[in-house]
Amino acid sequence: MLNKERPVTLEEAANHCERAWSSYATKHGIRREPDGFYLLKMQEELGELTRHFLEMHGNEHKSITDDKLRRRFAGDCASLVGNALVLARHFKVDLSSMILEKFPVDS
Repeated sequence: MLNKERPVTLEEAANHCERAWSSYATKHGIRREPDGFYLLKMQEELGELTRHFLEMHGNEHKSITDDKLRRRFAGDCASLVGNALVLARHFKVDLSSMILEKFPVDS
């Protein structure tokens, strides 16, 4: 169980997302195979994030209040990151190391 009193590590967040996804998949009879499922799920989440971004910026019809739209956008951000953690975990990617490598800080 995650503790909201302190930041979580990537590994803790990945474990949490995997447990949540596994529970959801079992409850709803969702097969998460073959491997392509994980990438397709990321694409789906990105599509939802894009739709809400466009609505927030007046490029799509807005069907809900600004507050609800902002909340959905924030949830879509979390879904995209959570699914990225699950994808990386599935393919045994060391995200901590790769993030440091891909985003070097110039001194």
